[in-house]
Amino acid sequence: MKIIILFLLCYVLLSCEKSVVEREQSYDMIVEGGINTLYREQYIQLKRLNISSAGTITQGIDAAVVTVRNGPNNIIFEDLGDGLYKGELFDLKDTVDNLFQLRIESNGRIYEAQDQLVSIIPIEKSFIPAEKSDAHPNFRVKVSTYLFGMRNSNKWLILPKKELSDESITVFKAPFSYSFKSGAPNVLNTLLASSYSYEMSKKDSLVIAKFAISPRYAKFLYNLFQETKWKGLLSAVPANVQGNISGNALGYFYVMDGVEKTVSMKNIRNSK
Repeated sequence: MKIIILFLLCYVLLSCEKSVVEREQSYDMIVEGGINTLYREQYIQLKRLNISSAGTITQGIDAAVVTVRNGPNNIIFEDLGDGLYKGELFDLKDTVDNLFQLRIESNGRIYEAQDQLVSIIPIEKSFIPAEKSDAHPNFRVKVSTYLFGMRNSNKWLILPKKELSDESITVFKAPFSYSFKSGAPNVLNTLLASSYSYEMSKKDSLVIAKFAISPRYAKFLYNLFQETKWKGLLSAVPANVQGNISGNALGYFYVMDGVEKTVSMKNIRNSK
């Protein structure tokens, strides 16, 4: 389950990589994953990507030394094969607003990145990007894919409790939502209407996971979407997508503070 969650958290980067990488360009690696405080097990994946006129080839990078450091605390990741590395989270006491530093040693080269752990606002004090309407005898729940102009930037995973399974996540039936502090891009109609929905019994519940992300990671996602999911919707010049990995590498090493809550249908706001 935890490994599959990692793939979901990194799915945006993987699904968009062809669009943001220049043709005929070769990179040492793509770094996927980071630290998610909602889970004890942490996963980082390293892939080699080569793009040319002949096509795209990706493969896992093994035998790397992967560590994450936060002050005196260190996570040493175990090589599971095929470019996947697993570590265990330490006690997070007094780590809010601290920097987590990634270090990768591979083929005689060193790659580094850092991100900040931002404190999270509880779900019950947040504007949840979900609303319900009557679909007798059930409810229809609509979840907005993007929100703009919010107090903080967050990622959300909102699912019916009965659908939270390994199978549903494996086939990517569990989409993320994003709330950005930044304002919306210039052309709004299609973008702001983007959503997904569930039909649920009035006795069902939603499982809501919220992940606080740093301002820099939020900017990365915003720029990435401008180059990919939002491309063609904007009248502005597309942004230059830059990750936080040093050297000839792509990707973003993130640190997210996560919380999860089961919310009954009666506590989901009614649509207007």
